[in-house]
Amino acid sequence: MDTMNEITQVNRQLPTNIEDLSRFVLIGREQLVAVRAAIRAIDKVGVAQEVREQKLREAQEISEAVLDAEVRIGELMAKVPKGSGGDRRSEVFKTDTGVHFETKAEVIERAGFTPKQVQRFETLAAHPEIVAQAKAEARENDDIVSRSLVLNMVRQKKKEEEQERAREAIEEEQRGRTGAVLFVGNSIGRRFKQQVDLLLTDPPYATDVPDIDAFAQSWLPAALGAVKDTGFAYVFIGAYPEELRAYLNIVPPEHMKLAQVLIWTYKNTLGQNPKDRYKQNYQACLFYRGIHAPDLDCPLTAEQWAVQEINAPDGRQGDRYHSWQKPMEIAERFIRHSTEPGALVYDPFACTGTFLIAASKLGRRCIGFEIDEENAKIAEQRGVRVCREETT
Repeated sequence: MDTMNEITQVNRQLPTNIEDLSRFVLIGREQLVAVRAAIRAIDKVGVAQEVREQKLREAQEISEAVLDAEVRIGELMAKVPKGSGGDRRSEVFKTDTGVHFETKAEVIERAGFTPKQVQRFETLAAHPEIVAQAKAEARENDDIVSRSLVLNMVRQKKKEEEQERAREAIEEEQRGRTGAVLFVGNSIGRRFKQQVDLLLTDPPYATDVPDIDAFAQSWLPAALGAVKDTGFAYVFIGAYPEELRAYLNIVPPEHMKLAQVLIWTYKNTLGQNPKDRYKQNYQACLFYRGIHAPDLDCPLTAEQWAVQEINAPDGRQGDRYHSWQKPMEIAERFIRHSTEPGALVYDPFACTGTFLIAASKLGRRCIGFEIDEENAKIAEQRGVRVCREETT
């Protein structure tokens, strides 16, 4: 096994034991580094594109062969028993030189890997369909597959499966209801016995209230005060200068911090054509985090931007119950990024229930308030449980 090419050119034949596989992986990684360096050099010069294509194909073949070898190591390691008690000779491992009795830890050490590396190899081996998908996508995108890419795809699949199980559990428990609770009444001045994990809301804009400064002060400090110091808040507001000023001038409680002003932008609504300014196709979203809040759970690169570009709900192509209704997708993103299933989500301006429904679909507990009876009726039609009692 002198070079990678000798193996990759003969039906992708891989070594049959862990020691040779480990050497194969080491050689492959070294060759891949060299080929990647050659590709970068070609890109820097901007010539020899035929050579670049050849090097890219070579890198793809090497990376796939290395990945296959890592999968095979994972398959073999998964078969090595862990043993029991203190008997270090309780485990059997076969090599070309015969049968050896040793612990799995000894096998790992002899192969030159760490336990964490072997755990990753075993994860690869347990998901052959994702390995195949990663290879195909890399080839299609003229990219080079890697172990880290596959592991990220595995983690994303597990997260999606967990979310799906949470959705199924909620649906089974509620049997047709969303699990969201909406109280008909004014949320301003209300006090809650327990703090919430997430404040997610879309209050009336400056165009809908007579004094935006007084209105913002009347509810936001108290609502932020109901959030745990490990929690988060997303507050959608209009992009009008006076509204931005009103909210940005509010000092949050000591346990909460305004971390960013996010942007939701959309390009699928026409609106008016003003002559004295530009067409406005975005709204702001104030992002607060508690002083002890954890990192965001946001593994997808496409969702990591401060500007979230998602089309506004369009009644011609789907459900649109209110003129200022937010997309279900952006609600689900923010809920996934900031909470775990079972967390308590609060929306003091629930309107027709979009944020409550999104939270419930993702397995979160959620309560909201809405002062308008007609909006509450629409939320009820969408599956939200509406309480017209004055108690909380």
